[in-house]
Amino acid sequence: MMKKVSSAILAVVLLFCFLACTAFAVEPRWTNTASISPNISSSTYYATVTGVSGTTKIACTLVLSQKGLFGTYSEVARTSETYYGNPHTFSGSYVVSSGKTYKIDVTAVVTSNGTSETATSSFVKSF
Repeated sequence: MMKKVSSAILAVVLLFCFLACTAFAVEPRWTNTASISPNISSSTYYATVTGVSGTTKIACTLVLSQKGLFGTYSEVARTSETYYGNPHTFSGSYVVSSGKTYKIDVTAVVTSNGTSETATSSFVKSF
């Protein structure tokens, strides 16, 4: 009897997990933006922004921040650029310090088929 109850509970939990994961996987994150791929190297911070078919303009701001002693981030560099086309890699220069953690925040306004949307992404990397 106990074995049947345990099996039934396990089956319900697995079914719920499957349905929840499937629901989240189907929903697109953005309408006009296919992807944002941020990264940080030892001297450059950058993000490749790709719009969907019909994208005519991408305006992007990159903010690079350094993690401080108490876990808060402080801005150390920023760059903004507008590109007429699709896709494009936006970048800025900054020499990072060894032993520090950096975060890049990307804000892209992607115009496609006459409508614009704002898409955001973040990336953290330690050196």
